[in-house]
Amino acid sequence: MTAETLPRSVLFPVQREARAAFGEVDGWEMPRVYENIKMEYLAAKGTVAVIDRSQHGRLIVSGARRFDLLNRLTTNDLRQIGPGQGSHTVLLTDKGRLIDDLRLYARDGDYYLVTSPGNQLRVKEHIEKLRFRDDVTLTDVTSATAMISLYGPQSAHLLEGVTHAHHLAALAPHHHAEVAIGSAGFLAARTTEVGGAGFALIVKRGDAEVVWRALLTRGEAYGTSPMGEEAYEMVRIEFGVPRFGREITADHNPLETRLDDAISWTKGCYIGQEVIARLDSRQKVSRLLVGLWLEPGPVPDAGSAIEDPARPGTPIGTLTSVAPSLDYRRVIGLAFVRNDLSAAGTRLVVAALDDRVDAVVSDLPFRKP
Repeated sequence: MTAETLPRSVLFPVQREARAAFGEVDGWEMPRVYENIKMEYLAAKGTVAVIDRSQHGRLIVSGARRFDLLNRLTTNDLRQIGPGQGSHTVLLTDKGRLIDDLRLYARDGDYYLVTSPGNQLRVKEHIEKLRFRDDVTLTDVTSATAMISLYGPQSAHLLEGVTHAHHLAALAPHHHAEVAIGSAGFLAARTTEVGGAGFALIVKRGDAEVVWRALLTRGEAYGTSPMGEEAYEMVRIEFGVPRFGREITADHNPLETRLDDAISWTKGCYIGQEVIARLDSRQKVSRLLVGLWLEPGPVPDAGSAIEDPARPGTPIGTLTSVAPSLDYRRVIGLAFVRNDLSAAGTRLVVAALDDRVDAVVSDLPFRKP
């Protein structure tokens, strides 16, 4: 698919106006970098970065049996999730393999279900296949809405200032509020994954540019920056956040991918529950997602094999993501490695074509050595 045929966000014109350099991101034509990648990176770590995440899927789940259906199909306990609250949950196959990593936001009368980029149709079809006669309707509103994320420690300060809502900093993770900038109303949900604090904003398509401009204009005084894919990828890897298509794939289960916060151990049955319970109780998780500090040298590609230096030529894992870190002044990566070699400080080797790059396992999120 060429750049001319890739889908674009409704924010494409305002991003082009801001001199974004575009490229393919999750199957969309999206900003890879604006004018200063270092400023984008530092904003996400120290103030606020504003990034277009419209490529993520958005479904509205309605109907009298919506709770029963989603609680039966996904990994977390949704019994206590009322309007204004939310949850991180995962959709699995009956063999415990990942279909998607989801965010659920409960409203009066329905749920917003945010999927990974481009995965909303698969999620919708999977849920509808198991819906039977339940009174549940799933509506894909991805093209009718936009999604903007704020990352960084000043995110609540910025959002409260621009919406005049003074309770956002106190929201628990995944809880949300309906707020507005002028006449543009939208859902603002608390996030914690990237940058340590932030918000996901789900905005009507026609209001997206108003919200985007207001956030950047209000935040200009204290270092808010628009953020492209390349800076995002650096910060994502530093915080150890798994990504769809890289770490979140049908080859892995949520225990390997360290999605423990999306799993309830007390709610009872869900699709894939028996497999996950057995892996946990018998300590049968054979590989784990870890961070890797890469030694100076050629930068290996994602997909490169990882070896135990004591047994060269025998793969014990796979590098899934790699990027330079400006803070740590090192190339870092995420990888799945054999469980017995996953402890921080373990020395490994990344075998990339004709090159062999030394690496050291890190806990996640990364910390300065």
